[in-house]
Amino acid sequence: MEKNRKRLKIIISMLFIFYLVILVWVILFKLQFSLSNIDHTRSVNLIPFHYSTAAGEQFHIKEVRDNVLIFIPFGILLSMLAPKMKLRSKFLIIFGTSLVLEAMQFVLSIGGTDITDLITNSSGGIIGIALYALLVKVVKDKQKIDTVISVVAGIVTVLFLGLMAVLLLSN
Repeated sequence: MEKNRKRLKIIISMLFIFYLVILVWVILFKLQFSLSNIDHTRSVNLIPFHYSTAAGEQFHIKEVRDNVLIFIPFGILLSMLAPKMKLRSKFLIIFGTSLVLEAMQFVLSIGGTDITDLITNSSGGIIGIALYALLVKVVKDKQKIDTVISVVAGIVTVLFLGLMAVLLLSN
């Protein structure tokens, strides 16, 4: 039984590392395979949920939704890896990661640094933490929950890698 827990912890750690790599690729490199394809802009928005009229409202709603969704796995995986960590510590890790990624966009001049992204990313992480806690409370078997989530995450990872391979080969 203990051997299975250790193996599961290793799998979850690997999934978390892969997730972080994908997160950096999505946020910093905008899903581009070539650095020359990245739009080199530098901007800062410190007013939450404030957008210029240059882009449509639907784009902003989609961006907020996407930012929340992409950070939900962060909260889930972090909770799986560190179930005894306090909520405040988990939140600070999620917030800090989002802050570093937003700052890197500014430093590298590869996108807009936006307080809204920081808020929505952190909200997604908190939703992930809450979803995981709810699942554990309802099912009452952490190892079973961790196993199911790991299997689903593994399948999604393989599908994602396959899609990326197809896209890379088609370029």
